Amino acid sequence: MTISHQIPWAQKPLLPLRVAADLLGISRSGLYRLQATGKLTFAKVGNKTVVKTPSLIGYLETIKEVPAAGEPGRGEKAAQ
Repeated sequence: MTISHQIPWAQKPLLPLRVAADLLGISRSGLYRLQATGKLTFAKVGNKTVVKTPSLIGYLETIKEVPAAGEPGRGEKAAQ
């Protein structure tokens, strides 16, 4: 199942920057950095800048999980 089936805001085509930043746990300037690197797509609605939801979902699907403490890859060498 993809992320879009698990989140209530996935059906909204656009999200305000504040909401998108809160969802990712980053600042609005962090969103602009993601947009500058092509990881998020913005749009203008009147005088407001918004994030296109499909680009946010796509970005979330590319984020790698961090292993839990004690698992290989978290500061410990994996067993050879």
